[in-house]
Amino acid sequence: MTVEGVKHPAAPRMTVVGAGAGSRAPASWRQAVSDGTAAVGLGGMVAGGFVIEAAKSVMTGAAAGRWWFVLGCALGLAIVRLGLWQRQRSRRRLQIGIVVTATDTRRDGASGSRHDKQAEDHSLSTCSLTLKTSVELADVGHQTRALIEGLADETLTTITIAERLSPDAARINLIPTMPLHIAFYFGARMRQTHAREIVVHAIRLDGNPSYFPATSLRVTESSVRPLTVDRLEVLEGDPTKTAVALDLQGRGDQFFDPVLESCRAQGIGHLLRIRSKGPLLTADRQTFTGVVEQICHAWGTAPLPATARTGHHVIFLSGPVAISLALGARLAGADQGRWTAFSFNSADGAYEPFPPPPSS
Repeated sequence: MTVEGVKHPAAPRMTVVGAGAGSRAPASWRQAVSDGTAAVGLGGMVAGGFVIEAAKSVMTGAAAGRWWFVLGCALGLAIVRLGLWQRQRSRRRLQIGIVVTATDTRRDGASGSRHDKQAEDHSLSTCSLTLKTSVELADVGHQTRALIEGLADETLTTITIAERLSPDAARINLIPTMPLHIAFYFGARMRQTHAREIVVHAIRLDGNPSYFPATSLRVTESSVRPLTVDRLEVLEGDPTKTAVALDLQGRGDQFFDPVLESCRAQGIGHLLRIRSKGPLLTADRQTFTGVVEQICHAWGTAPLPATARTGHHVIFLSGPVAISLALGARLAGADQGRWTAFSFNSADGAYEPFPPPPSS
């Protein structure tokens, strides 16, 4: 029985985890100096003292040394201004962390929970405020699609709340844990246009630190080209259907052979292969941003016919979750209905689509 007004028990909900290291009040003279507190206090004392002395000289008619009092007051005000600048700069360093988790209990229930806790700990150690929303997935059916849409909507609401709670924060750190094809759809729902910079974090394989800022949802200029883009292939399929295959782990034919088989089974007419030059991407923002921008550029400049541009698109994913999420925002944000994302399910040895086809 369905009761109106009652949310599904698995529906995502936002929670405030707590304030992290970035929100702690100054506890030492070094912090007081670095955040401008000392300069504002000292400058105020200097300016106030010299103002009083200047006022006394005016009242008593003693002109001797009056200009020194004025200069001293100006010096104090300059120190106050320096302190206010330091305070503004310190506030710009504040960051908000949002931990978003969609755990597929069929694939990675235990590791998903572990990464979720790891992401939360990282956010608490680096951000002034940490918020969290999550959901558990038992399958990839139509109910799961509604849950992911709810997760994205809850995240957007969380971003709005975070901006109000910490208006001085420079950026919002999004730390996702979810399957690749889910991340792509989640990113498409998030889109790329936001008032505050949204930086997607990726897990670091060596674990020190556990996460790093990987890329932004916004368009970013980048001259880095870490990938190789093959020529567009024409397959014996529907010319309005196009697939993009991303081998970001250097697997070569081991990756592309099952992709080609899946394309033929789906009747896809065009295939664009993009591959990394090695098994691992360099774990830094420059490389990850370069990957996202190069893929978006390759897709935008691919010599596809007009019917293919307005047709259905498929993307086969591999590599980091952060890249899949950012690509969803960039490629599919304007038109989610045209895209289907696939990731390999090692349990059954086949590519799994999301969103699922209408017949499932």
